[in-house]
Amino acid sequence: MAFENLPGIFPKLADGNLQITTVNENPVVLILGTATSGPSESFYSVASISQAAKLFGRADGTLVKGMYETRAGGASNLALCRIGASPATLTGVGTGITITTVEKDNMAGLNYKMFWDDDGGQLKIWRVSDDLLVYDNNPLYPSGAIDENELSVTGTASGSPGDIGSLAVPVTLAAANGLSGATYTAGSDGILLGRMQLFEKLYQAYKVLENEDIDIVIPQNVYLDDANVQDMTTAEVTAVNTSAPWAVSSAYPTVASFYDVLGTVFAQEYQGEWYFWWDMDRDGVAEIYPAGSVGHGDRVANPHNVDMYGTVITSGDFYEANFGYQLGNFCYTQSENNAEMIGVIGMLPPVSWSLKDVSNWIGRAPTLTEDSAGNSVITTNGSGLLGNKWMAGRVTVGGTGVIGHIVHDVDGLASGGFIATEEGWPNGTAVLDRNDNQVDLGKYLSVVGSQAILANATSANSYAGTGASVYAGLVSALPANSAPSNKIQPGVRLPFRIGVSKLDDLAGAGYVMFQDKSKGVVVADAPTAARPDSDYRRLTTVRIVKASIDAVRAAGEPFLGEGIKGARLAALETAIDQALIKLQKTDYLQRYEKAVTATATQQVQGQADVELILVPAFELRQLTVYVSLAAQ
Repeated sequence: MAFENLPGIFPKLADGNLQITTVNENPVVLILGTATSGPSESFYSVASISQAAKLFGRADGTLVKGMYETRAGGASNLALCRIGASPATLTGVGTGITITTVEKDNMAGLNYKMFWDDDGGQLKIWRVSDDLLVYDNNPLYPSGAIDENELSVTGTASGSPGDIGSLAVPVTLAAANGLSGATYTAGSDGILLGRMQLFEKLYQAYKVLENEDIDIVIPQNVYLDDANVQDMTTAEVTAVNTSAPWAVSSAYPTVASFYDVLGTVFAQEYQGEWYFWWDMDRDGVAEIYPAGSVGHGDRVANPHNVDMYGTVITSGDFYEANFGYQLGNFCYTQSENNAEMIGVIGMLPPVSWSLKDVSNWIGRAPTLTEDSAGNSVITTNGSGLLGNKWMAGRVTVGGTGVIGHIVHDVDGLASGGFIATEEGWPNGTAVLDRNDNQVDLGKYLSVVGSQAILANATSANSYAGTGASVYAGLVSALPANSAPSNKIQPGVRLPFRIGVSKLDDLAGAGYVMFQDKSKGVVVADAPTAARPDSDYRRLTTVRIVKASIDAVRAAGEPFLGEGIKGARLAALETAIDQALIKLQKTDYLQRYEKAVTATATQQVQGQADVELILVPAFELRQLTVYVSLAAQ
């Protein structure tokens, strides 16, 4: 200030406000996978591909590999979520104290050192890298306690087992194992996870991500057709359970072993943590389960059939676990509660690239007939991609243990389907829309059958994998009213060719496949996994509706929290009109109808309805040329 005492107006010119902050408004593509380092179970927005690769580690895991693949497909607004890692824990400090690192990694227990003063009841923990004191309970002067929130310290000392380390020479959490009754459990980077463990980690990650603004989701290293006891015959279920690790103790199988399959699952949240019980032989009793817990019924003696609250678990509590349904349900829940999104998932590859194995991989469609109600139902199940129960349907085969796929209350209904349920699991109670139609989760899923040869910085050599990630990248790079169909799919080569007639069959079954053309590798067709009788069978329809809903959300956002009056409702209607007219002018919509209403009862409850009828700009899929010849 120029003067200290004289009154006046003293201008100060601030610089820098003419700089424009760049905002990436392209669709957000989220990749979920494993990594050797980096933040865990959180939403990480990628500002720099190289920085993200350095943070999460490009050598191992699936997260960074998925990032490179999606980027090669054309995505320009990426986000990552690392799953699978676990923290280090030290229990039994002072008999009753447990220390858990916030960091989730196999090195977490080496990154902190501690001193437990048994006589004074004082716990001090330092960060090894810089000797910073991050925790001190300071029992003599509690107001001077320190907690940098890098560790969770729970419980209270209940005995006098002795000191751990000393003030002069503290010990790492890992080195404290066995000292004065303490027990150390190392953290894990989560690189090696079996099918059930991946399902659990994804389940927890989806819960964490419920409020994030995401457009496309791609979980890595999971497939719609991952092995599942629900898809096996009785003989196959018996074989999987014979000599299995869980036959003698509650143990997960070795990753990629014969026993590494999905069972039916019961999930429960208890004190902020999720616990899972797995039934592997379809008898309604868990073979893999959380350890017993003192004080909750008879869980100590029977942890396999008693939940965390002491309630007996019944066979009806177990549901089928499928990665595709899990992803579709997450996208549906998010679309209902937060923002419209779609998920992309791949299929397992053929045994080899030989003509025979590729032919068996594609398989054959089921045999159909018409039942008394006019439904097209299966008489003989199909095989391979064309016989997958979610995409083609499956009927129960008596005497074999083959379980049919029930859709619309019909066992073996043709074309299968993913039906939303109130429980959020397959074989639950179907959710109905306002027209009493069952909600089809398939509209939120793109199932990519194509395999691809890929190359990026995660590997010195090219490698084979699903085309799901590169396809998701392509979708994100296209306007919502432009279909991926017949677009060049960047970043891939095809390991084998599929005949046009088979590509036609696969497209009809709802698969996204790649095709070699003279101009390069293209997307043969871009359906969703919705049933054929759904209005949302085309990806462009789903994306245009998403764009319309997003526009309505943005238009209505400023009105939330304001009074509901005639003039304000009219202003809301005008704002929605302007948003939809813009989409109409840019060829997203052919036309639309809308109405904004709020009855007296709704106004008391702070509610209003927006009724939309949309006519999307449908994609051109086939062009038929009729040619006639004239003599002259």
